[in-house]
Amino acid sequence: MVSFIGILLGLVLFIALAYRGHNLVLSAIGCSCVMLILSGKGALSGLNELYLPGLAQFVQDYLLLFIFSALLGRLMSDGGSAKRIALSLARVICKREKNQKFYSILLVAVLYFVLCYVGITGFVVVFTVLPIAKDLFQRTDTPWRLYSCGGAQTIVSIFLVGSLQAGNLYATDVCGTTLNAAPLISIVSVVVFQAVYLVMLHITARRAETQGEGFLPSGEGILNTEVNEGLPEERLPSLPLSLFPLAVVLFLATGLGLPVEPVLCLGCLLTVLVCWPNLRPILRSSLSQGVIASTNPVLGVAATYAIGVVIRSLEGFTYFEALLGQLPPLAQGCGLGFLASFIMASSTAPIPAFGSQMLEHFTATGLSPELAHRMMTITSFSSMAPHNAGISNAATVLKLPYASCLKLYVIFTYIPGICALLASCAVLLLTATS
Repeated sequence: MVSFIGILLGLVLFIALAYRGHNLVLSAIGCSCVMLILSGKGALSGLNELYLPGLAQFVQDYLLLFIFSALLGRLMSDGGSAKRIALSLARVICKREKNQKFYSILLVAVLYFVLCYVGITGFVVVFTVLPIAKDLFQRTDTPWRLYSCGGAQTIVSIFLVGSLQAGNLYATDVCGTTLNAAPLISIVSVVVFQAVYLVMLHITARRAETQGEGFLPSGEGILNTEVNEGLPEERLPSLPLSLFPLAVVLFLATGLGLPVEPVLCLGCLLTVLVCWPNLRPILRSSLSQGVIASTNPVLGVAATYAIGVVIRSLEGFTYFEALLGQLPPLAQGCGLGFLASFIMASSTAPIPAFGSQMLEHFTATGLSPELAHRMMTITSFSSMAPHNAGISNAATVLKLPYASCLKLYVIFTYIPGICALLASCAVLLLTATS
């Protein structure tokens, strides 16, 4: 029981420290020490035997994935292909004479979904979308705070078959499946999530319109901040050329099932070729900054993954398993995924950390590994927690109060996410009884 209490105290402390903006790696190490000491283990020996090997194993397994996805995002941004895609979508939005606020926010959501779907992390996407969104929101007088509504798309992009987001990739390792596992459940979850999301988005935009809310006052911070507008439009590659590397990456990784890391590397090379006139004078700097941009995310996810390694090894974890055992069979796997994603505030770390346990729960209900894979990704919506590093990063970049960002991230992720999870469970139960 003391070990169980130690796990709870360590988790509460970790959430509190991360929420207050303390360094994620130091917070994870400190909280792991609390758990280890209260479980009767030495802090130093526990870190050396459990925490550090877990962290090192994660970095060894997934460092290349983080590096190449960050590089692809950076090269697309610096080379102008990301801006070309964004401008092309923005022109479609600007042609709409009615509901311009709604379509302006929708543009952010679409860009987040598309760029995250091909494996670019949300930490990079926010910088890519920012200048386009700032200009559009000002012209349509859309409340700047509503940019945060688009953040939910970083989660639903993991649900869809073929996604190159890390969560979908990790599930293939755990379940021995492919990126296209369980297409029916995947499509159901995405359709339900997006349907609920769009209704909520429309209501929010109409309410802002009715209340006379405009770009200001929430946009005052970003209005007074110099934003890098990127390359002028005449220097951008064409839309087909901009989309070509992404199409090749999706075809090879999703269509042919080739390993993702070399495919992303090829995507980087193709992006360099497509954007060569723009990248040539800054290529060394762009590559360097892309690699640097990958280090914080990979260390942050590895640090939270290692907490899971520690928790699994402690006696108190059996109490968690006993509590989950009181739930219906399908709810056990969903409950573990939901709790792990919330505790770690990550859509990626819980799957390699607790995926084997989730797989056992799901397969015990008669689900195939493919269905277990998809349910793991769907439960990841609870990672939009108060201590999620992506939310604090977005608030800093967007020059918005953290509380304002957090509210919109949580509302636009949890409500559609719960609906998508319930719909997926319903489909599973109906197909099992038919």
